[in-house]
Amino acid sequence: MLFKVRCRPAFAALFVTLNPGEKITVKMGSLISMDGEVTVKTGFCGPWLSALVRKCFGGTDIFVDYLMNETTEPITVVLSQTTIGDIERIDLSQGSICVQPGVFLAYTKGVKIENRWAGFGSWQAGEGLFKTKFKGKGRVFIAAYGGMIKKTVYQDLVMSQGHLLAYHPKTPLKYHKEEETVKITVSGIKAKNKRTQGTIIYCQARTFQGLINYLRSLV
Repeated sequence: MLFKVRCRPAFAALFVTLNPGEKITVKMGSLISMDGEVTVKTGFCGPWLSALVRKCFGGTDIFVDYLMNETTEPITVVLSQTTIGDIERIDLSQGSICVQPGVFLAYTKGVKIENRWAGFGSWQAGEGLFKTKFKGKGRVFIAAYGGMIKKTVYQDLVMSQGHLLAYHPKTPLKYHKEEETVKITVSGIKAKNKRTQGTIIYCQARTFQGLINYLRSLV
């Protein structure tokens, strides 16, 4: 399977070449175009019970589309998010990843999905009780609204709600409500020897709430 992200960073699109017998799972509504020979099926995003829990308590999609090549020749599909922004590939062989609601775009064979407890702080901030955790040996593609920033965090990092996209499952997160805004504190991972290890996070340069606030200021 071949991948190529084009038109980045503002209008990124993911071009995927499926060899015979290969399959990719994509977010519903993300398909821009595909060769006519592609077989499309719709199913649950992981085990049906876990998908239902994430939908009710995490705000994620319950269904996904499976794009399969059942021919004898390579075929191509093109994917993108509904908003302008960048796309990034995450190789799960380097470790599992948790993603925020609406961030996942596609994943390949070998990826397993689990529910990750997010805590009551996340629920009070409107981001749900559970996060989506991807693990395995495949690849996951995430999409941002605006540019995407990959950063290694060692010390406490405070950011506004809506900017965090994905993070290591053991990354400590704390939610703080200040008037009408929510701040998220991201910390490094504490090792058994009490030393702090760096943790990789993915952030987006823009938020939907920021866009809404800007449009309100024009009225």
